[in-house]
Amino acid sequence: MVVVMPCVDNFAHAVGFAGGYLMSMVLDPLKPERIDHIVIALICLAATAASIAASVLTGVSLFTR
Repeated sequence: MVVVMPCVDNFAHAVGFAGGYLMSMVLDPLKPERIDHIVIALICLAATAASIAASVLTGVSLFTR
């Protein structure tokens, strides 16, 4: 197994890429905008903000040990 960066799971990157590709198909900017597009986009935005907050809090706890 090739390790590009220690402690970083390459499978997580592959799943993130696949999820991003699928969401880009759902939220296609060339389709007429519907209310469900806005709801899905807001859910994705909230999940992204929660992920960033969790990463920052985890990083801060690692540095304060």
